[in-house]
Amino acid sequence: MKISTARFGELEIQEEQMIHFPQGLPGFEELRKFTWVNTGEEMPFSFLQSVEDGSVAFITVDPFLFYPEYSFELSGSIKEDLKIERENDVQIKAIVTIRGSLESATINLQAPIVVNPGLRVAKQVILHDTVYKSRHALIRHQTGLSSREG
Repeated sequence: MKISTARFGELEIQEEQMIHFPQGLPGFEELRKFTWVNTGEEMPFSFLQSVEDGSVAFITVDPFLFYPEYSFELSGSIKEDLKIERENDVQIKAIVTIRGSLESATINLQAPIVVNPGLRVAKQVILHDTVYKSRHALIRHQTGLSSREG
């Protein structure tokens, strides 16, 4: 099937390239079919492009590349919804927002996208009671030596 996108022009999408979001994404509940569009091997970013609305695409990244300590538990209902039985059944992505330069970009660690790539089904999970926010700095700046109190 061919889709027309605002960002990438016309794309040829096969059924096996589609990721299904049974409940849509928060704010985009009516959109259920997406596909990944990679930006190139040297870049860690990919786009989650709506198959149903060519104007909707989200920049995504593997959050562990930028926050290796990132961790959360999936509830039993999420595992059941996505038919997750083993750790290998899971791929995690996070939405990135770039306003201006890449240095000011943020990553949403509070609402990761959880994908079962084998079944091509996904859900954006909103983590409650967590230290993670929807706008963490994507690029953490090194802050030199800390000053000593004296």
